[in-house]
Parts: sequence; structure tokens; C-alpha cells
Amino acid sequence: MKLLVLIAVVAAAAAQQTPRTSVPHREQFRVIYEWRTIDFEWESQTDRETYLNTSRYIPQNVLISGINFYGDNIFLTLPRMLDGVPATLAYIPAYQNDTTAPKLKPFPSWSDNNIGNCDALQFVQNVEIDRNGIMWILDNGRVGTLTQNPSTKCPPSIVLIDLKSGENKIERIPLSQDTVNPSTTYLNDLVVDNRDGDYAYITDNSAVDPGIIVFRLSDKKSWKLRDKKSMTSVPEAALFRLNGTTVNLPVNIDGIALGPQFLTEDENVDRTVYFCPLASFHLYAINASVLRNESLATKNDGALRPYIVDLGTKASQTDGMKMDSTGVLFFGLIGSSTIAEWNTTVDFSAGQRTIARDPNYIQWIDRFTFDDRGNVYVIINRLYNFVKNQVSVEEVNYRILRSYTGLKSYIHSEDLKPPSPPQNAAATKTIAASMLVFALALLFA
Repeated sequence: MKLLVLIAVVAAAAAQQTPRTSVPHREQFRVIYEWRTIDFEWESQTDRETYLNTSRYIPQNVLISGINFYGDNIFLTLPRMLDGVPATLAYIPAYQNDTTAPKLKPFPSWSDNNIGNCDALQFVQNVEIDRNGIMWILDNGRVGTLTQNPSTKCPPSIVLIDLKSGENKIERIPLSQDTVNPSTTYLNDLVVDNRDGDYAYITDNSAVDPGIIVFRLSDKKSWKLRDKKSMTSVPEAALFRLNGTTVNLPVNIDGIALGPQFLTEDENVDRTVYFCPLASFHLYAINASVLRNESLATKNDGALRPYIVDLGTKASQTDGMKMDSTGVLFFGLIGSSTIAEWNTTVDFSAGQRTIARDPNYIQWIDRFTFDDRGNVYVIINRLYNFVKNQVSVEEVNYRILRSYTGLKSYIHSEDLKPPSPPQNAAATKTIAASMLVFALALLFA
């Protein structure tokens, strides 16, 4: 396995931060898989040739974007931004002893990835797997988003698959047209909050109407909250320069992460949602309880602003990010080919730490995930070449890196409960008064 440059944590830097109770042994990031182009486990060689001959499979048009882990498998998303992507969700084995390019197996099946069939997956950008083994899939329903003629095949939807049961049946839940526009919505990333009926907080980086979509599973209801200042791109951060290539990507709200539970001053349980536009140097935060307030979705721009905190700036732009169960945020700094982390118990401006930097292997950090053995994974996909149609099939374009941290995903963070309510004071006073009256009656009897 290839070893990447790891920036050691010096004692002086560690002393400036509030350490966790125990700091697990860290490993350097290593390449566990890499591909020049993506190929699949076809049902037959004839099928592969047929797909190639009819341009339903164009190898250089298949991009790995999202990643997640369950059981012994790594799930990968393959958004249909260009033509020739035969499957939009697939998986590979998680543990293998070499870095050869494994062929991807469509998930749940080939037929469940058929374009134009709204019982199947159309355009999957990202997925999350919750603590109950439910896979939450963002399906935009629109394909060819980087072509001249994008085509809306099906409504933008949340798709659920119960991995724990092993049946892998698809449940598709179209999002309300009051929430999404099938022609402009771009469901980008999500986090899942397994409390109070199960919620998903979803970034919609629509070019015309960006925002955070809240989806509640218990009644399958959704709403969208907007804030122009924190959720839209800024011109000074829209230009990306990597390895001699320059690309302009004025992309709105993109990455999202969910912090551990905490008790508020009025002793309610809450969580912090972190987010940022791709074309921005800022990281923002808002409480999940605010996003759950449906009434804010009906108010004009600015209604959400009093609840949003600008945590400060980063050295470069960030695509995907992920929180662990203790409150450590992992994120990429694209322009400097860097993987960074931040312990959210300390100030953001002082607490950011570089944990890996390598311009040869870390070229566009996309999404992160954790397995159940204490490893963190990251997708590297050279997106800047992909969007400019400059993918070379003679070079490695996609990598999965892995590092042992001893930590787990935010999905497994500790559940908190509000303190037990005190005994009803009014009732106590009433009982005491009644006993006093009874005692006086006995005294004067």
C-alpha cells in the first residue's frame, strides 16, 4: 500500500487545544484502492460490449463521488453528470490486501439502476447509513447535469433501503414540489439524525435556489430553509487551481456535518449542524432545533440569519466533510491538497489541524466515511479534470485513502436525555397546605 505524507501532531499544537479524554493511536493515510477508469462486474462480457457499443458505458465519464460503509462493503456513488454511466450506486469489498482496481458491483442490482425507471435509481450523489442499518439515498432524478441537455427522469427523492434485513428493497419517497424544483434542485449531501422520528438535513446546491432541506421520516414531510449570506457561493472562492489546471466552480451550499448531542441552557437535547458552500472559505453552524422549525421555511430571506454562526475561515475551499462520534470534524482543503480536522470543543480559528498533505495523491478531496473498526476513509476524484472533460485514462483518477483513528461516525454518538423533571412544586405546596389544615383541625377538636 502506498504511504502518504502525514503531518505529525507536535506537542506544542496539542497543548493549545482541549484534548479528548484519550487520544487514539493515529495511522498515516494510505491508498487502499485506485482506478484509472471505473469498470463493473457485468452479468456477461456480451453485456459489457453492448453497453460500450451503444455508449451506455463510457469509462472516462464514470466518476466516484460519495462513499459509505456497512458490513464488509464500501458503497460508492457514481452521479450521472455525463452520459455513459451504467450504474449510479455500487459497492466493493472493504478489506483487501492490495491496491488493484476492483470492479464495482451495482447496488442493489443492475435493474435497480435503470435510467428512466422511477422504481430504480437515477442520479445518486450521496448516501448515508444510519444506526438502524437504513441507507438514505439522495436521488436527484435528473441525469446529464454537465451536458447541454439535462433530462429529468423522475422526481427528486429520498430513497430508503433496509440493509439490515438483507432484502435490499427500494422505498422511494418523492420530495414535495413545494420543497424542490425537479429542473433546478441538486440534492448534494446529507446527515441523518436518529431522534424524534428520524430527520435528514440535506444540502441543495441549486444554482437558483440553494438551501437546507429538512426531511422527517415519521410523516415523510419536508421543508426548505434558505439564507443567502451563508449558503451561496462568493466570487473570490469560485476559482480552483490544482496541478496546473484552473476551473471556475461557483457552487453553493455543499458539505454538511452533524455534531454530537448536547444539553441546551433550558435542558433540551440539541445538535449542531455544520455546513459550507463549495465556493467559500467560511464554515457555518446552526442548531438542528432551528432547522426543525417548519415555520421558518415560510418566511423570507433573513429569517434564518439570527440563528446562523459564522465560525471563521479556512485556508481553502471544502467539498465533503464528516463528523466523528466525539465531535471531531474531518474535512478537505482542496486548494492545498490537504486533509484537516477540527476538535469542535475548541475555537475553529485556532483548532484546525493539518493531518495529511500530498499534491500527488490528494487531488480534490470529496467525501469521508467511517467503518466499524476505527478507520476513516476519504474519496479523491480529481473533479477539476472531470468537469473540464480532461480525464486521462492513462493516469490514476480515483483513489480511496484510509487512516486508523480509533473513532466512529457521528451516527454512533452518545444519546442524551434531559434531566428528570423536578416534582411538581405547586402540587407539593397544595399537599403541604392540606396536611397543615388537617393537623390544625385535630389540634382544636
